Amino acid sequence: MKTIRSLMTLVGLSLLLSALAVTVARAQNLVIAATEFSGSFTLPFEAQWGSMTLPAGDYTLSYGRVIDRAGAYAVAIAGEAKGGPHGVLLVQGRSQTSATKDALVCARGSNTLIVRALEMAAIGQSVSFAAPRGAEILAQKGSRGAYTQLAEAPMLIQRVPVKLNGK
Repeated sequence: MKTIRSLMTLVGLSLLLSALAVTVARAQNLVIAATEFSGSFTLPFEAQWGSMTLPAGDYTLSYGRVIDRAGAYAVAIAGEAKGGPHGVLLVQGRSQTSATKDALVCARGSNTLIVRALEMAAIGQSVSFAAPRGAEILAQKGSRGAYTQLAEAPMLIQRVPVKLNGK
């Protein structure tokens, strides 16, 4: 009886460890080779960044070229709270920026704010991110405070300052 119990415990632990290894492997699919920019920010509201929902709180981020993907760049995000969200997001577009401050650019979505860009004045670059699947970017129209889709009115944008690490 003890042998069967020990064997079942061993099988259960093996399954748990293999599931954990698959999870870690998926999380490491995108690895940033050389960090070109790293900073921290405080998100004063809940926001959607790619497929991740980020609650209000403190975060760190790193930007750089991705290993094993020719010419691809990504941003790694990590919540500083215990058990906070973390992930790596591919950059959709890169360009030079005329911004004078490092900041996340957020646009109003139907239920939340959506991170659309990261302006990195410190290195003279700006990167953009795809909107989450099914997201509708909204804007405020007129003095009544009603919301409309982006193509009909100017977009409501909020900038979140990013503090460059080491400064």
